Amino acid sequence: MWTALSLRGHNRAMHLWTVQHRAVLESLEDAGELLGDWDRIMVRNYRACYQEMVAEMARRGLVSGDRPPVWAWAGPDTRDNRVALVAEALLCPQTPEEYARCVMLDLDMPDEVVLLSSYGRWNDFMEAVILGEESPVMDWSIGREELNGVQACLPRVAAGWVLGVRPLEPFRPEEEEDEEGGISS
Repeated sequence: MWTALSLRGHNRAMHLWTVQHRAVLESLEDAGELLGDWDRIMVRNYRACYQEMVAEMARRGLVSGDRPPVWAWAGPDTRDNRVALVAEALLCPQTPEEYARCVMLDLDMPDEVVLLSSYGRWNDFMEAVILGEESPVMDWSIGREELNGVQACLPRVAAGWVLGVRPLEPFRPEEEEDEEGGISS
């Protein structure tokens, strides 16, 4: 198993991306930071799971003020279908209006404010909690095979860590074909 430390660079900064509601831009501008908010959690029965993430962050010295974490993904915002597909899977936007409500933030975060974990293992843990399994335990390790499924949880995002902001754009299957050597338009 790889640890979170083995995924990080030696420059003490980590490049991440996150998809957020457009309203967070106001928070970033007004308060200078983005904080998690329990009222913005879209699925209410996720709260118990998120509280375990908050507890793990606290155990590692990442204090969130008992707020839910801000979720992000390891790697830069590549502006390609890989990012669009993950963002769509997370938010499920259906209409142009729903896409317009979301923005992508490209981040450069200090290592010491990031908790990395396996997205697959996190989903297994969430399922166990939601289905009421007795005392589920989250495995915080990250396997080598999971390098493309690493999630990052942050106690906050400071405005100075934002490298760029852009609208969320839909997945474009025609670009996928072009990238794979398919027929281009």
